[in-house]
Amino acid sequence: MHIAPSPDAARADHRAGVASARRQRLFAGRAAELHLLRDSLLGTPPSCQVLWLQGMAGVGKSTLLRRFVAEAREAGKAVRVVDMRSTAPTPEGFLGALEAPGGPKDPELLVIDSGELLGPLESWLRDVYLPGLPVRRPVLVGARRPPSAEWRTDPQWWDVLHTAVLGPMSDAEAGRLLRDRGVPEATVPSLIRAAYGLPLALALFAEARQQAEAEGVGPAGTLEESPELVGELLRLLLRENLSPTRSDALAVLALARVTTEELIRHTLGVPVAEAHALGNWLRGLSFVESTTEGLVPHPLVRRALLADLRWRGLEKYERLHRVLHAHVTERLTRRTGGRWALGAGLAHLGSVSRAVREAVEWEGTDRLHVRSARPEDRDALLDVLGTEYGPAAAATARAWWERQPSAFSLAEEGGALAAVLVAPWLEAGVTELPDDPVAEAALARTRKRAPLRRGERMLLARWSTGSPAAAAFALTTLWATVPRLAVSWTCTHAGQSGLPTLLGLYGQWREAPVAGREGEVVLPYVQDWRGTGFVAWARALCEQLLTDDPTAPTASASGPPEAELPWPAFAEAVKHAYRDARDLRLLADSPLLGTRLVPPGGDAAALRDVLVQTVERLSGYAGQRQLGEVLEITYLSGPRSQRAAASHARLSFSTYRRRLTQALAKAAELLRERELYGVEAR
Repeated sequence: MHIAPSPDAARADHRAGVASARRQRLFAGRAAELHLLRDSLLGTPPSCQVLWLQGMAGVGKSTLLRRFVAEAREAGKAVRVVDMRSTAPTPEGFLGALEAPGGPKDPELLVIDSGELLGPLESWLRDVYLPGLPVRRPVLVGARRPPSAEWRTDPQWWDVLHTAVLGPMSDAEAGRLLRDRGVPEATVPSLIRAAYGLPLALALFAEARQQAEAEGVGPAGTLEESPELVGELLRLLLRENLSPTRSDALAVLALARVTTEELIRHTLGVPVAEAHALGNWLRGLSFVESTTEGLVPHPLVRRALLADLRWRGLEKYERLHRVLHAHVTERLTRRTGGRWALGAGLAHLGSVSRAVREAVEWEGTDRLHVRSARPEDRDALLDVLGTEYGPAAAATARAWWERQPSAFSLAEEGGALAAVLVAPWLEAGVTELPDDPVAEAALARTRKRAPLRRGERMLLARWSTGSPAAAAFALTTLWATVPRLAVSWTCTHAGQSGLPTLLGLYGQWREAPVAGREGEVVLPYVQDWRGTGFVAWARALCEQLLTDDPTAPTASASGPPEAELPWPAFAEAVKHAYRDARDLRLLADSPLLGTRLVPPGGDAAALRDVLVQTVERLSGYAGQRQLGEVLEITYLSGPRSQRAAASHARLSFSTYRRRLTQALAKAAELLRERELYGVEAR
């Protein structure tokens, strides 16, 4: 007896057919991938027994599998599809899906979609089910993750298991997909860039644009301006209801340049075991890549997670950012291992600011590996410097290498040289410098404004190549870790983009241009760290950048504070002030009264108090007590000749004269420091 299908069933079949036809019509690209699947699975015999197709969420695995299944069926193959999203991950659930109505009982091709949901069923398939299949019955698995290590270590699978990675669409394929969905040509390039070649994102962006047009509103300019789109994208990528701790772990992943278990533990305040579990969970996500330094999310996912975090509440976003920033700063300034990665991580946190993001391209810099140069790197580094700055610069750089090879650092990407920084440090009284007029100008200008004290260092970032972000990574590391750093000079060059703007946002002071060895114009940016230490500077910068407002004023310039008197005149004025210290009428004519050594309206008595305090301060320094005593005996404790002062100090007259000269010079340095940075300057 023949039973006619019900009208409802007929309508359902028709709708399914229409949907399938629409999918086929809108399918774009993937010609190479389809060719691989045909050659591997549709031949007689097939070239492999199991083909494992892996790719991150949203890359189009399910769409590709549907298209291939349709082709296989058109070629006359009996195909059974098991979707693990609707199948229990147990042997009974899997076998039940194979026997469900609507598919062939004895398929010639088995396709398993969403293989990342197999869980413990994967070992059963590998060890029990698949070995029992006929050799001519291939299996195609689509999954977000690669097959477990047991597949690769079991000899029975070495020759019959093939793996393939499904990457993002090419720009041409992505453009075709968008045009097929009715996206105007003028909008196509921007959507291609925004979607990073992920078909899921392309489809969502196209749909959002169509919806905006239907509602008579303009499309959102960026992903960050479309919270509904962000939410839908993350829902499809994650495919799970997140616990609060997992949600927080994703926030750390989005904020940090690279994420480690230690970073999770300190930022979230969770025990070691929980941080370990969260780290393993993050590592298992298909859009997370494991690098030598830690975990890195796909750039589109990072943007979506950050947008979602801000949308859910700025308080939590800013709190996590501050905790991260403080922890990385503390670790970096401890000068422990991994300083380059920590410096890069701290600089990368600044990219939360829209102004910083507009100044410098940060995308992809989470894959840069910064390190000190090694002897075998020298020729490659000098070649890069010569190419960018010319033979004269390369010759000067070679001279710096001979004097201070530790001044050279580099950034690598995938083992290839991506950026170079040459940043020697200099000390007061340094001799035998390379023939470098920029270094000479840096030292001369520092001497004029605020001389380096004994042991203090100036960091001269002479040349940088490659990404400005890479330069920021290395510079941040050096600013935090060079011992006794007093001043940093960072050289930029005419036409150089990104780095000058970034240094300005960092609050560094733009010095007057300097002529290089070949007459080229060097534009220095200066930071004086004696007034504001690195930790205080980093904390203030963090707060400024968290405003995320490109119209907000930049950090106040922290270059050398302007002094009323040039250094030679200031030092001479100090000598005369001590000679006149016992006569307030003479001291009233001192040019030091016009400086910040005394408060506005301060008189000669106030200046004398400052001179006395300086002698007391000098006497309190280890190894400097005799210099303080010489000043006290000569100028403050009573009128006497220099020979009498020498006798009182129990010094030969020649030794006394040397000590007096040294004492006046040291007192001038302390007074200059007080003028520029206050009494408590370090």
